[in-house]
Amino acid sequence: MHHSFGSQSPRSRSTRPMGSSPARYRVDTGSAYMAVQQNKAVGMVANTMTITKLVNESKAAGQPLKMIEEPMVLQPIGVGMKKDEPALLAKVNETLLALDQAGEINQLWDKWLGPNTEFKMTRTDKVMPLSQLKFTPLP
Repeated sequence: MHHSFGSQSPRSRSTRPMGSSPARYRVDTGSAYMAVQQNKAVGMVANTMTITKLVNESKAAGQPLKMIEEPMVLQPIGVGMKKDEPALLAKVNETLLALDQAGEINQLWDKWLGPNTEFKMTRTDKVMPLSQLKFTPLP
């Protein structure tokens, strides 16, 4: 998922001067973050883990930023496999589902990304076939 954050409320987007539009630049995450911290930009977009870490850092730096809760883009995580291997696909799906149902994926999540880590993230996603996800692929 890609979230955005900034130094203003998400509703501030509707208060832009008439006829203006957001500037779009392709810069590295560190430069975008510094631009927001220095009030040269009002927000940025990055993946959830990165934005979560930067929001936490911004609080420690004394210039707290907020993450927009609703993701701008859903990017599912998948496992790549060779086509036409139904037995392998079935085993991988079975194993991932079993790990999720047993709570093992939550344990790994909490260890590396959870509330007691620098990311302080809560896992809300569940394992499911990509065919069941409702999302629009990026062009």
